[in-house]
Amino acid sequence: MSRSPLAIAAVTATALLGGCTSAPPPATTASRPVAIAPVDSAPPAPTDGLSASFHTAFDSADTRARSIAYWLQCVPTIARLRADGSFGAAARAPRGIYCQRTADGVPIGVVYDVDSAFNAVRRVQALRLDTRAAYAEPLDTALLLRAVKLARDVSAQVSPQWAQRKRPFSVVPIATANAATEAWVIPRATKARSVVTGGDVGYAAPASGRTPTLLEDRTTTWTQLNLAPTGTVRLYSSTREVPAVSDLVTARYYAELGRPVTVSTPAVISELSSGFDAATGSRIVWKHTPAQR
Repeated sequence: MSRSPLAIAAVTATALLGGCTSAPPPATTASRPVAIAPVDSAPPAPTDGLSASFHTAFDSADTRARSIAYWLQCVPTIARLRADGSFGAAARAPRGIYCQRTADGVPIGVVYDVDSAFNAVRRVQALRLDTRAAYAEPLDTALLLRAVKLARDVSAQVSPQWAQRKRPFSVVPIATANAATEAWVIPRATKARSVVTGGDVGYAAPASGRTPTLLEDRTTTWTQLNLAPTGTVRLYSSTREVPAVSDLVTARYYAELGRPVTVSTPAVISELSSGFDAATGSRIVWKHTPAQR
């Protein structure tokens, strides 16, 4: 399985519902294949006048966003395949869903069951999403278990506050270096043709399984904007320089639908559009411009 940082996204059936059940996350259509994110690599030296520290921080947030955007594509795909019988009779198929990429970028979708105490997984089945063929390579089920347990714990922790505010969300766990895991609370819009900026919350848990620690809490920056039906998607992040992870998730989702996207902070304007990044192999690329002061 992939050991690269932030390459795994996983979810239990509870996390798939995301705590609040209104306004489900956007799903790909049955005819649209799951996109394969580029393999991580060192970024080229900046030539846009912005500092190396900005690029390092931006790349870290964007790597998380790529994993989360992949999860938002992968989970509905696996749910459809499970309903269609690809993992056995739909009524009896395993209920948990787990998504990852291999080190060379192959998308893998897994279904499984887990006991109520989250001590073990069973009935694990996996498919390659690019070919729909069975995937028989070993899977790190211990990491899977830690990831989905963290997602459950974070969902339970934030659900009362988010339910009170009537704000739907998804909890997306991703794997980081040294077998640690993170879980990100990603807001969802409450009405059609809208997007939410900010509002995300991140937690981290070490491989030892100790109590998660808070990475970011942007709950108070939650803002819902109307989405123009065509043209550039313009997002205004509440952060000073590097956009919030949730803003970069939204940017990548709409860029993969073919929309040009601009994410602005007071310090930097970042455009995501069609192109080719030789350093990563990506077909959509970021261009950063210092904001005029």
